[in-house]
This record gives sequence, structure tokens and C-alpha cells, in this order.
Amino acid sequence: MEEFTDKVAIVTGGSSGIGLAVVDALVRYGAKVVSVSLDEKSDVNVSDHFKIDVTNEEEVKEAVEKTTKKYGRIDILVNNAGIEQYSPLHLTPTEIWRRIIDVNVNGSYLMAKYTIPVMLAIGHGSIINIASVQSYAATKNAAAYVTSKHALLGLTRSVAIDYAPKIRCNAVCPGTIMTPMVIKAAKMEVGEDENAVERKIEEWGRQHPMGRIGRPEEVAEVVAFLASDRSSFITGACLTVDGGLLSKLPISTPNADNSHH
Repeated sequence: MEEFTDKVAIVTGGSSGIGLAVVDALVRYGAKVVSVSLDEKSDVNVSDHFKIDVTNEEEVKEAVEKTTKKYGRIDILVNNAGIEQYSPLHLTPTEIWRRIIDVNVNGSYLMAKYTIPVMLAIGHGSIINIASVQSYAATKNAAAYVTSKHALLGLTRSVAIDYAPKIRCNAVCPGTIMTPMVIKAAKMEVGEDENAVERKIEEWGRQHPMGRIGRPEEVAEVVAFLASDRSSFITGACLTVDGGLLSKLPISTPNADNSHH
């Protein structure tokens, strides 16, 4: 199936975790994919890779301009780049707070700012922001991250309203997903022992009604759906990919639970 033939996509944070799975899915479905991240190019056969900081406006602008010049269009933007760090609010260094908000919110704003005119010029576009279950509920000691993910829903709805019907904008809110960031969070709690890390991740999985944490490709398939014409009447929405976690009351999450990366 190559439903994205002749479509061009930009994916931020495309070198690992959910971003890498999204890149892989869009490539398999026929899109020309430009990966954007602070890391080197992944093994996935992307059309282009730009090593940039999404908080750097000039670097973002240049990456979008290069993509447009080469391909003449941008049909899909996936704002996936994100970071987090756990600490109580009063112990969160100001520079850490600003960096999390900068990457998670301002990076998505900048990518959208420079991509939207290209989409308007071709008459259509789909923007997908990777938010989190923490866009709706808070994990302890994660104020900066939780705030940033709440903000992404506001950005999603605003873009959806401002640019309909030409551009659709939706969010995906994952629960705990098996990614390098989740493994890092587990190690923060239990140390480097692989068996202990595995047990911690299994513990987090049991909190989801599905009885496990998710896989990056399960999120990527939802992103691909939102990027496609199959979701042509969906905009301003947030699709949860959380194994039923948000349907539970009360929601119980561990101190270092990670929502998606």
C-alpha cells in the first residue's frame, strides 16, 4: 500500500522512538520523508535528514526552505521532538523548565510556522502533534513536561480552527510506549540492572487495561491515519493511543512514568 505516493512529509525527532517508527511507516506507505533531529541520520531510508535544533528559528526555516526547494511541496508535518526531566517544581532549574517548553512547544510552533505557508500554497496539509496522556492528567514531579503537553493541545486546536478547511491539525496522545526514553526513566528508578528495568516496565504495563505498554509502531499507524485522506473529516482532535489508561479512574502512574518517548 502506497497511499502517500507523491506526498512529502517532515518528521521531527525522527531518529529514535516514536519518531523513527513514524518515519518508517510513512516511507513504507510511499511518502518522501525528511527526518529532522539533533541526532545523526537513522538507518531508515529517508529521502533527506537535517540535523537541526527545532528551537533554532533559522535552522528550522532553512530546513523547510531546503525541503520545499527540492520537492516543491510539504503535505505532512509530524511534530514529534520532545524532551523531559523529572523533579518537583521548586527544584526544577529555570533553564531546564525553559528548555522543555522550548523543545516541546516552541519547536512545534516554529515547524508549523514555516510549514503552513507551503501547505497553503499547495492547497492542503496535515499536521500531527505528538502530545501525551499527560496532556490530560499529570504525573508527579513532571510539571514542565505536563505543562508542555497540555500546551500542545491548545496549539493543535488553534491551528485546526485557523487553517480549516485547507489544513487539518490533530494530536496523538500516547500512553507509556517502549522507547529509549522509557528505558531511561526505568533506569532512573531501579538502576542499570536489566532484569530490574524489565520488571519496572512490566509494572507500568500492568497499569494499562491492555496489560502492557505500547509499541512505537502502534502509535505510528495512528499518525499515518491522521496524515492520510482516510481521516479527511478529522481536525482539532486528539486520538489517545494509551491501552485504555485514561479510561481508568483513578489514574495511577509511577513517579517516573513516561508517556510516550
